[in-house]
Amino acid sequence: MKLQRLTLWIKVIGRLGALLGVLALLLVADAFIDGTDRSANIFSGYPGMSQPISGKSSRRIKSIQQLSSMASSKGIILRFAGTENSVWHNAWHGTLEIGPSLVPGSHSLSVSCLAEIPEKRITQYTIRVYEDTSAYRRHLRSYVRRHWGVSPWWICLSILPFFALCFVLSYYLSSGKASLMAALGRTEIFKLKQSGEHSLISFGLGSKHGIQQADLLSVYSPDGAKVGTAKVRDVFPQHSVAIAPTWQQVKPGYEIRLGSRE
Repeated sequence: MKLQRLTLWIKVIGRLGALLGVLALLLVADAFIDGTDRSANIFSGYPGMSQPISGKSSRRIKSIQQLSSMASSKGIILRFAGTENSVWHNAWHGTLEIGPSLVPGSHSLSVSCLAEIPEKRITQYTIRVYEDTSAYRRHLRSYVRRHWGVSPWWICLSILPFFALCFVLSYYLSSGKASLMAALGRTEIFKLKQSGEHSLISFGLGSKHGIQQADLLSVYSPDGAKVGTAKVRDVFPQHSVAIAPTWQQVKPGYEIRLGSRE
C-alpha cells in the first residue's frame, strides 16, 4: 500500500512539475514577444505614464553628463538615471515620462551619447502614445501584460521555486520508492539497449541486494502482468545488466523481480 501511495505521489508531482515547466516556457516566450518592440527602439504608453528605458553604446559611458535627449513633443521627458559598463556591455538607463496632456499618436525621441563614435552617436526612438490605459493594453503584444498588467518575467520567476520544489520532492520520493522496492526484491528498468537479437536491460539491483551473475529474473509490466524473464550478465554493487530476447518487448519502466522473492 505504501508503495502504491509513493507511486501515485511521484506521478502527481511529476505532472505538476511538467506543467509548471511548460508554463514557465510560455511565459519566457511571452516576455520575448513583449521585448520585440523595445529591441526595435519602439516604446509605447499613455498620457501620465512613466516607464524604464535604456540604450546601448559600443563605448564606455563615463557618466550621464555624456548623454542628452531631444523629443518631438514637450510632453515627452527622458530622465537619465545611470550607466552600466563592462567588458561586454555598455549601456545607460533612465525613466521615460509621458505628460498627462500629450496628444495621442506617434512621437520621436533622439538620444545623443558623446561616448559613442560619431556615426552612432545619435539613436532614434519612436514613442507611441495611446488615448488611455485600456487602449494601451489592447495594443500590447504580451498576453500577460495585456490582461494582467504585470511583466511575464515576474510571474516566471515566481514559478521557478515551485518548479525546483517539485524536482526535489520527486527525487526524494523516487529514492524512497527505489529503496522500498529493493527491500522487496523489485526495481524498475532505467535503461534499455538493443544488441542484436537481445535487449540489454539495466536495473537498480546489484550485488548489495544479492544479485549474482547468471541469475534468472522475472520481468513485469506496470499493470503487474509477467512479460518474460531476463538473465543477469554483469553485476555491480548498486545495479546490474541482464539480457532478454527482443520478442519480449521489454520497455523502460517495467519491473525486474527476483524469482525467489515474488
